[in-house]
Amino acid sequence: MSCKCATFDEDTGRYECSVSGSGCMYMVPNSKRCAEDFGEGPDVEDEE
Repeated sequence: MSCKCATFDEDTGRYECSVSGSGCMYMVPNSKRCAEDFGEGPDVEDEE
């Protein structure tokens, strides 16, 4: 799994999240799980 919002930072050895502005919460970025756990990211379903 991956996430469009995560980019790898070679200096820190971590993934950075463009949505939260800090480090990714997961060792391997997972946009579906992030949407389920935190309600953020590209896989959040809009409530209509």
